Amino acid sequence: MKFLSATTGSEWATCVAPEGSDDVARAQAQNNRQRLDQLLTEVLLSENLVVLAGLGTTLCLNKPGGPRIAPGMSDLWAAAAQKAGPHFQELKAKVSYSTPSDGENIEVLLSQCQLSQALRPAPDVAQFITDSEALIVEKCRFVNEATDLTVHEAFLRKVARRSTRQPRTKLFTTNYDLCFETAASHTRFIVVDGFSHTQPQEFDGSYFAYDFVRREQDREIPDYIPNVFQMYKIHGSVDWELRDSQIIKTPRPAKPLIIYPRHSKFEASYDQPFIEMMSRFQVALRQPNSGLLLLGFGFNDPHIWQPVMSAVRSNVSLKAIVVDPVLPSSCKEPVKQMENLIRAGDSRLVLLAAGFQDLVPVLPDLVAATEDERHRDRLRAPGPAK
Repeated sequence: MKFLSATTGSEWATCVAPEGSDDVARAQAQNNRQRLDQLLTEVLLSENLVVLAGLGTTLCLNKPGGPRIAPGMSDLWAAAAQKAGPHFQELKAKVSYSTPSDGENIEVLLSQCQLSQALRPAPDVAQFITDSEALIVEKCRFVNEATDLTVHEAFLRKVARRSTRQPRTKLFTTNYDLCFETAASHTRFIVVDGFSHTQPQEFDGSYFAYDFVRREQDREIPDYIPNVFQMYKIHGSVDWELRDSQIIKTPRPAKPLIIYPRHSKFEASYDQPFIEMMSRFQVALRQPNSGLLLLGFGFNDPHIWQPVMSAVRSNVSLKAIVVDPVLPSSCKEPVKQMENLIRAGDSRLVLLAAGFQDLVPVLPDLVAATEDERHRDRLRAPGPAK
């Protein structure tokens, strides 16, 4: 784990001294670790805390040497190729697909398929699009009762358990899966996600303005309930469905309402409910005294990173920490822009080379767990082996 900030000059500072290091190197690493802790604390203590969670927050479920639980782009490519069978190469040639410099890309392929269908409709291309979209949905329906979401649960405890006098944490995610919702259920956090609390659950953007309070009979003033956060799924969810012009939440919709990986994501983000999510994202980034955590986001979607960079340029009170293990070698333009700002002395920005599972243990725990939370954790803990 290493990071780049205005306090580290033009060099990436490591937080862990290599094995066999001398006392000076170990002391420097410890000093860097304390400096990083201070930077993280400043963001978490911001009046308005905004989190943008990308694919990297889900891929942490894939343990080294273990099964591939959460799909990455390479997994989706392999599944689509297997489904297409021996005609896959022919189909790629038919839609004029060429392999990008960074390897095979399912998003580029589906984009080419859509373009080809608009110009020269073909049944086999249409079938490939349908099959690939169904595969993406099925691959993202991996969360069940056996899924280990301890990292997500710990993360919510640290970023969503804030003082009730502060605005609720706003968690934006590009992921279709149900990791954060399920983790919130395990930890008894309340999610405000724009859906009603009646059956069926219907989407209405006005619900984001709602909150939860506890009204005691002997008190005239209600108390805000702790452990509440707002969640915005920018690209949709595997449990959303468009039914008679109304967006419904249902366990297994026949055709989930999601923005599939293709270049038309920008245009699709202007449909409901996605435009609601994006408009609130832009407003959140421009609030004074805001802190932004970007986690496992690859800066591949211009309709998302452009508002981020616009806020970096215009909101002087915005503090932002970008977390991704590939940052030191990244060639993405937004990363380079932030790196240049940091090297020019911008103390608002931090680049942290770490995975989601590496970040969560070192995130400061600013609010102690309540006795009620500790009791629920004891009840959920597995019993002694027999």
